[in-house]
Amino acid sequence: MKRLLILIGAGILLGGGLAAWAATAGPSATDAAKLKVATPGPVLEVDVGGKKVAIPPLKEVAVGDRTLETKGIKLHGQGKDTKNRPAVWRLDGIKPFGDLEKIEVSGPDVTTIEGGAPLTILTPVGVSVKNGQKTLTVGLHIIGKAKEHYSTVAYMGLIRASNPKIAIVDESGKVLHTGSYEYG
Repeated sequence: MKRLLILIGAGILLGGGLAAWAATAGPSATDAAKLKVATPGPVLEVDVGGKKVAIPPLKEVAVGDRTLETKGIKLHGQGKDTKNRPAVWRLDGIKPFGDLEKIEVSGPDVTTIEGGAPLTILTPVGVSVKNGQKTLTVGLHIIGKAKEHYSTVAYMGLIRASNPKIAIVDESGKVLHTGSYEYG
């Protein structure tokens, strides 16, 4: 019985501390300043008063008047798996987060941001020579609408997808070489 009372007392103290934090630093439903991700797909993770808060797409979230720092981005999309079944795909954002790095939010209007699609895929090419051996390097960069960068590792659900395939062709369309991207 004493253990139960101690746990309840600790819960009340902790709850009071959280309530005090919410009253001073955390957003409330009545805050005028709200943030909205206006494009489907990206879930923005921002720092609000020292706490990571997820901002889902197409919803207004009260965050109060402040400058938000983006801690992460997860870009989701509907698609099919390898057996043609519906699946949710995900790319994780990597720094730099472009125009989404810092977001200035002030009321009474909703601050609206956009990211994600359309994506720009860049494939920088380089040639190096080591020990007389020529190596062709083809990079892969994925950049979103707000100049935010995404990892080239894709996930289908919680499972990492296989590496992207590549085919090198000449001007006539003849395939010269095929393979998969290798990371590292």
